[in-house]
Amino acid sequence: MEYTEGVVKDKETVIHVHPNDYEKAGNSYLMAIVAVIAGMPLPIINLIASGVYYLGNLKASYFVRWHCIQAILAQTIIIPFNSIAWGWTLSVMLNKTEPTLYYGIYLFAVILLNIIEFVAVINTASRVNKGENVRWIIIAPLTDKLCSKKNKSPYPLY
Repeated sequence: MEYTEGVVKDKETVIHVHPNDYEKAGNSYLMAIVAVIAGMPLPIINLIASGVYYLGNLKASYFVRWHCIQAILAQTIIIPFNSIAWGWTLSVMLNKTEPTLYYGIYLFAVILLNIIEFVAVINTASRVNKGENVRWIIIAPLTDKLCSKKNKSPYPLY
């Protein structure tokens, strides 16, 4: 029996999605937000949290795995900017360098980038929870290549 309540059309294929999978997929984006609250000083914590969530969902449906990978890639892109800002701030705090105009501009840009990413992640998680397949412009094609379409779910719907 085919489950057809949730249908996501992805390019040429039609993916049947169980309603519980929408929540799991949406939670993959929220893992980074929870990690920000828990480990604010270390930017790698967000990536680790997203990676652990993905590993916990390796046997989930393609839809869930795909969104987990997209969330990991979103974190991977922002990690270098956060790491440089964190290291530079630590250097300034330990009086090894003086805060310059470049430091202020870079810190402002990184904070703005993080705010934009934070809003985008919350928006994406909300839309995915509602059943919409959200594809980030730069990350989605790479996610398509990295995510196996093989159904690893122990309870296939079709």
